[in-house]
Amino acid sequence: MYAFTRSSQFLYFTFVLFHLTTSQLVGLIKQSSRNPHELLVLIRNPTNQTTSILAWNNVFDHEVPLPVSLAIRDDQGHHIRMATMYAMRAGMSNTDFHHLEPDAVFSRSIDLRSLIQVVPEGRSGNITVSLPGGFTGISHTANWTVPAAAMANLSADPPRLGDFSAAGLQDISLSARRLALELNFPLFADDGVVNPKPYDPLGGIEIDKSCPVLNGTSMADILSSVGIYANAISLAAKDRPSALFANYFLSRARQTVQGVALSVQKAISGKGPQIGVYCLDVSSVCGRNPNILGHTFTPSNLRPAEIVMCSTTRRLPRVSWPCSSHPGKQIGATATHVLLHLILTINSIFPNPITGSVYGSGSCQLLKNSHVLATEKNPDSYAQLAMAQWEYGLGGRPYNGKPCPPKLGIVPNIQ
Repeated sequence: MYAFTRSSQFLYFTFVLFHLTTSQLVGLIKQSSRNPHELLVLIRNPTNQTTSILAWNNVFDHEVPLPVSLAIRDDQGHHIRMATMYAMRAGMSNTDFHHLEPDAVFSRSIDLRSLIQVVPEGRSGNITVSLPGGFTGISHTANWTVPAAAMANLSADPPRLGDFSAAGLQDISLSARRLALELNFPLFADDGVVNPKPYDPLGGIEIDKSCPVLNGTSMADILSSVGIYANAISLAAKDRPSALFANYFLSRARQTVQGVALSVQKAISGKGPQIGVYCLDVSSVCGRNPNILGHTFTPSNLRPAEIVMCSTTRRLPRVSWPCSSHPGKQIGATATHVLLHLILTINSIFPNPITGSVYGSGSCQLLKNSHVLATEKNPDSYAQLAMAQWEYGLGGRPYNGKPCPPKLGIVPNIQ
């Protein structure tokens, strides 16, 4: 039995209460008694099975010091811009999973000062911090390992991404109450790091000179293809009877999807927030894990967001021409897909805190039925829709040929 307490002015509850729920995991966020700026995240497995959680871009991910899956809101319920980091992987490995044995507790401390450097716009300055409604993973009693098909083959030419759906992962639900911080901001004014507003200079996406031309393709060419993909997303959201849109999103998401596509288009045209694209990985994130295709850092103030394209990604092709693949054939990964995916993790582009890191067309289509993760908050759902629209001749310019939609509207697996 575990009991986590806070001072009388905050929340008090115990894990005993969670045994009445049907959730697979139960969690708690509390303020550290040693440091008011520090949050302690605790997640417990109350079941009699081992729960293995895919530790990608969430609180279980120790390769990402600023997880994107937390949500912080002001007293009006509006999301507060956070500093975040995100890494896109090529495939799964056994080390990508955090294994919670029955009755085990995971803990992680997070410093609020690393997440928030802007003053909330609410009336009181109070905030709430919450965890997502769940994760992706698998519950098991026997030993479980990642299937070979879900692993990447980075020595292939071009590199082959893992098939996310081959792992057979499931929704792992989480029940956790929000933490209400009854404090007036600026919470850490004595440190002199709080800005009244986010740092959002316009200028769009700028490619650093560290990005070389490979196989006749420059990063500018790849960025141009991202613009084609963004247009394809917009067309899919506008097209009311679009069967491909319905494969990845519910109809209620049309406005959100179209808004995201427009934000990407503005950034590419130089009218959106300033974002730097680099091919030199000064933080050595790419080198620590060859499975990482690229990563992003979005500070909430002081400087523009950054995208780093790892060397593996730069070996991928740019994009294929519509209707050039054989029907039913798997469509391989492209550098355009990776760059679009990473752009969608920048929180000045993406309107909602990211809650999922689900990849691939098959898994993204199944995500539409998830009860704990929302497709609108999963970057690759947008990228997969873009690729499907483009590959089947429905993405608009510069293609003006005859469309070749998949039979019965079923999209073959796209990496």
